[in-house]
Amino acid sequence: MQVLETTTNIRDTLTGKLDPVYGLTTMHASLRAFQVEAAPTPSDEEAKSSTYAFGLMALGRFILRLPAEIAEEEIPRLKGTLISVS
Repeated sequence: MQVLETTTNIRDTLTGKLDPVYGLTTMHASLRAFQVEAAPTPSDEEAKSSTYAFGLMALGRFILRLPAEIAEEEIPRLKGTLISVS
């Protein structure tokens, strides 16, 4: 449990200090690349889903820090990534 807490703290610190536009763009590109990679084995699908969810939480933290006018432009670009989760 301590590893997850530490990893979460690192993610939250990075999302709080990086420029939100840069962080959003970089995280979105990383999530898209990660999403198209196949899991090494079928049993790794759950780990891959958890990792993807972890990245989506970072994406959300960047979105929350964006100025409203930039968020309005960026959210339509994120639509495919956000919808693929459901």
